Amino acid sequence: MGGLVLVKKIIPWLLLAVLALYILTGFGITQFRTVESITFGALTKNLSFKIHNNLLYPFIVFLAAHIVLRHALRKKRNPGN
Repeated sequence: MGGLVLVKKIIPWLLLAVLALYILTGFGITQFRTVESITFGALTKNLSFKIHNNLLYPFIVFLAAHIVLRHALRKKRNPGN
C-alpha cells in the first residue's frame, strides 16, 4: 500500500510538469519571438514544435494514470460506491 500512495503523490506532479511544458512549448510555437527572448534562445520555434509533438503521449499516460489511481483508491476506501 505504501508504494501505491507514493505513486499517487508523484503522478499529479509529473502531470503538472508535463502540462506546464506542453503549454510553454505551445506558446513557443505561436509566440516564438517572446519565448526565445525569455529563454535566451534556448527554446526556439523548431525545438518547441518537436517537444510539443512528443509530449502528447506522456500527457495522455499521466492523465489516465492520475484518473485511474484516484478512482481505484477511492473505491478501496469506500467499497460501496
